[in-house]
Amino acid sequence: MDNKEIEILIFITTIIVLVLALTLILFFFKFQQKKTAYLLKQREAQKKFEEEISKSKLEIQEQALQNISWEIHDNVGQLLSVAKMQLNIMQVSLPESHQQKVIETGEIIGKSLQELRGLAKSLNPDTIKSKGLIESITLEINRFNRLNFISATLKVIHEPYSLSDEKEIILFRTLQEFFNNTLKHAKANKLDVVLQFTDSSLEISAEDNGVGFDIDDKSNRTGIGLVNMKSRAKLIGAKIDLISSLNKGTKLLISCPK
Repeated sequence: MDNKEIEILIFITTIIVLVLALTLILFFFKFQQKKTAYLLKQREAQKKFEEEISKSKLEIQEQALQNISWEIHDNVGQLLSVAKMQLNIMQVSLPESHQQKVIETGEIIGKSLQELRGLAKSLNPDTIKSKGLIESITLEINRFNRLNFISATLKVIHEPYSLSDEKEIILFRTLQEFFNNTLKHAKANKLDVVLQFTDSSLEISAEDNGVGFDIDDKSNRTGIGLVNMKSRAKLIGAKIDLISSLNKGTKLLISCPK
């Protein structure tokens, strides 16, 4: 075999090796593409599954709250109304010395009935849909002030606009959870809520002057329902941040796209 034949053999071998190498590279590239597409598809499917689970949980919670609202309004409310009517009937036949006490008891029952109906409205998602976010929050704020639970304020900045029912319900429930934590655990005497409507988003802040807590403690974050708040917010594309430290109060920040 002369040199020319060897050169030809080397050239052909080189071409074959290059073609094989290129084929392997292309095969590997295609394989990686398919693998990446499969993983993305799987991740998307998992994300949709988790979103559906969260939505289902939210729907179940809202249905439960609606049922409780109906029970309070229809059953408990009716019982208190009957009790008030019976007191009014009894009042006529009682001596004058006892009538004043019956009147006072009737007034207490009347106030209790009014507060229960207000609570029932705040639990019912249909009320939030019909009244809207601002009025629903206003009712809560007024209830806190009326019952002397806490000194609460609501401030609205810029021209308000309506969001979808789903967004308004989730935002209201998130604020309700924060209010509940403030009233139960914060030992606060002041609560300030601000709604700022911008061209692209609704920025919400709710701040109390309570005892605060260690935000880095995982048990605290679980106890105040932060995980629940964030999972709800995720469904509507909102972002939530909670700022707190011991003896410096707690602040909830929500940014929800329009």
